[in-house]
Amino acid sequence: KMIQGDSIEYELLGKWSKDFDCKGYYSCEIGVREGLGSKIIMDNVKNNYMHIGVDPYGDLEYRHYDSDKEPYRCDYTDEMRDKLLTDFAVYKDKFHLANMFDSVFMSHPDNQGKKFMFVHFDGPHMTRDVLYEAVWFANRAASGCRFVFDDYPKFNMQLISDAMKPFGFTVMEQGNNKICLEKTQSI
Repeated sequence: KMIQGDSIEYELLGKWSKDFDCKGYYSCEIGVREGLGSKIIMDNVKNNYMHIGVDPYGDLEYRHYDSDKEPYRCDYTDEMRDKLLTDFAVYKDKFHLANMFDSVFMSHPDNQGKKFMFVHFDGPHMTRDVLYEAVWFANRAASGCRFVFDDYPKFNMQLISDAMKPFGFTVMEQGNNKICLEKTQSI
């Protein structure tokens, strides 16, 4: 079975990552699930130090979108994680799974000094969570860094885009479901 994704416009993720030079910095995906986004990134970018996938798995219950009144459980099981690790054995020198919440990843001392060149935001889709992630990564973004946001109509992307402007990011291109911002100015 091929590695699956749970979204659309993966061709845009491929286009924006194709031959993109990470210049020795990290690439990252928040929300790995079955791994299609991470696979596309790893197959396309060049010169990345390591690709980090951040996902807690564990079949957890949480609010996914701003419009959700109550938390609910999706099928992000530990079995899905184990299958991902088996599927990604060929990427053993290129991929590291940070099997944890995004907040834990971002607060971990080992991650504070990392620099990122390509980040795919496909984890929590609540505006407050995406904003928190975007600002954290923007503070660690190398010049020329690209941020791709999945399912951007589900949260306040205008707020995120405006918040990224002081960090030197502007909208490069957008589809109906995915949008790419690029750090065009060194701040």
